[in-house]
Amino acid sequence: MRTQRGTKDLRGSQGRVAAVRDAVSTKERPGGGWPMRGSSVCVCACPPGSETGPAKRFPVGAVDAILQDVLRGYLQEQPYEPGVCREMAKTIAEVIKARVKDLLVPRYKIVVVTHIGQLNEQSMQIGSRCLWDPATDTFSSYVFKNTSLFALANVYAIYFE
Repeated sequence: MRTQRGTKDLRGSQGRVAAVRDAVSTKERPGGGWPMRGSSVCVCACPPGSETGPAKRFPVGAVDAILQDVLRGYLQEQPYEPGVCREMAKTIAEVIKARVKDLLVPRYKIVVVTHIGQLNEQSMQIGSRCLWDPATDTFSSYVFKNTSLFALANVYAIYFE
């Protein structure tokens, strides 16, 4: 029994390319070749002339300006109150998402995450994990502080093929 991991390119009769990724643990056929059973194979056929990436890159600079404008506009004079800030985080996320979608960048899925907390001489670490393609996907982040609260807004832009 052997485990295979890798990518193979297949060329069809019309010049189409299909990328095949497999990770299988099976007995191989006598003389090599594809596994006999228990394989997990994903085939993605790309017709000729199809796009392999975004026509226009995601405008990170414009999104940074949106984050700064929205967070300052909503929270500049806002004192920290847990109930109000909970609703404010939802509202800010919706406003940011709407303004980013107004940029009309096609085929990107937009995810907005906001955090608002009390500024009280403590430290906090906020982490996020995402599986993405670094050639097409990106993010933007902005941290805001006033005298009583801090806010963090992250915008993730994931290209949808």
